[in-house]
Amino acid sequence: MKSRQLNSQYQKITQLIKNTGISCGDNIELQGHWGKYICILAAGFLENAISEVYIPLVNSSSSPTVSNFTQKILEKIQNPKSSKFIEIAQSFKKEWGEELELFLSDENNRKDAIDSIMRNRHLIAHGKNTSISVVQVKEFLDKSVEVIDYIETQCGYNNSS
Repeated sequence: MKSRQLNSQYQKITQLIKNTGISCGDNIELQGHWGKYICILAAGFLENAISEVYIPLVNSSSSPTVSNFTQKILEKIQNPKSSKFIEIAQSFKKEWGEELELFLSDENNRKDAIDSIMRNRHLIAHGKNTSISVVQVKEFLDKSVEVIDYIETQCGYNNSS
């Protein structure tokens, strides 16, 4: 990922995932609670990703007025499911949305990963039962990073930090 802020946030989440295994030992109930907490962090990461990827593009290619307006819109996006990522990409270029939709819907289950993070975040936030685990969140998060990298490539960023 190009964004230092996203890289930092991702590193913190992955470090927490590693520490959870050490801290919880065989306590499955405690691991479950940490899975929920890490899922919430992953959802926040995805929310941040939208503005972190698209705002630099807008800043470099539009007037300050348009840039300011777009930034405000992008920063307000909450709980973005995969369809929201497609919608935003398509708002910039129709082809981007179409290409992203294909990338999300291939056999790697990237669409399901993003949607699962958001669905579980919603259940957790509203006190509903969920069986999300730390391992599942890590798998979903890794697939989500693939999507962020893909979007950065669409925007013309190289993938080095």
